[in-house]
Amino acid sequence: MKVKDLSPLRYPGSKRKLVSYLYEIIKFNKLNPNVLIEPFVGGGNIALHFLLNGIVNKIIIADKDKLIYSFWEVLFSNPEYLIDFIKRVKVNLNTFYKYKEIARSFENCEKEKLAETCIYLNRTSFSGIMTDMVGPLGGKSQQSQYKIDCRFNKKRLIEKIKYISTFGRSVIVLPFDWKDTIKYAQDWVKNKKRLNRLFFYFDPPFFNKADGLYRCYFNKEEHKQLHKKIVCLSYDWVLSYDNAPEIRRLYSNDKYITMHIEVPYSINSHAKRIEKELIITPLALPRFS
Repeated sequence: MKVKDLSPLRYPGSKRKLVSYLYEIIKFNKLNPNVLIEPFVGGGNIALHFLLNGIVNKIIIADKDKLIYSFWEVLFSNPEYLIDFIKRVKVNLNTFYKYKEIARSFENCEKEKLAETCIYLNRTSFSGIMTDMVGPLGGKSQQSQYKIDCRFNKKRLIEKIKYISTFGRSVIVLPFDWKDTIKYAQDWVKNKKRLNRLFFYFDPPFFNKADGLYRCYFNKEEHKQLHKKIVCLSYDWVLSYDNAPEIRRLYSNDKYITMHIEVPYSINSHAKRIEKELIITPLALPRFS
């Protein structure tokens, strides 16, 4: 499957190789899912590729981060709002710091304003990271070769939003954490008369350095809670993590679980060091190429 950069959002870590590998896992295990559930949707590349390439005909996506949830909700419910925002917004440092302040005190903001904040900070921050400590592309002095607007291609962003939004009837967007998302999906499938074959993809916050990458992240106990829940799921699932010894130990006691660490990723596309993604699943894993 040819993997393109479909999402308007950039997100820590490259997912292109992982999209292809997930597709190979499905083929290798002769699965035929028609609904993908992604409780940590983030930049949405996995869900979008599965839906837009016809691998599934419905996706249920969620994110506990209110900025990310609001972006996807507005994209599918009111794409014209985002398009108008992209057309008129000024991409400069003053606007960057305005949205930084909104991100710090977002509780009483309307979802449209949070959607603006999400896409603006995502496209103008270093590596798309929206945590408070991360500054603008090009730095405060804007002396870098790559200025604050270098990844804010208005024409391309509008094209993506227009295209993706046409699939809105096949998307459910939830403001839930992973526990409530699993429960919603299980209840949803019980209430449908026709056969639905669910496939869960979990991309939780990394174990290491998560506070520098995500606005919502786990403590050690929450990693354990996720493990306890998903190993009991009666549906097919794949989990991806950073290759941390603590995570390998956590899942190594489950004899039917397989792990694979051959999917490379990097937080910064220009970084010299390439890490490897840890793939965890009860499914059989094909050789990665």
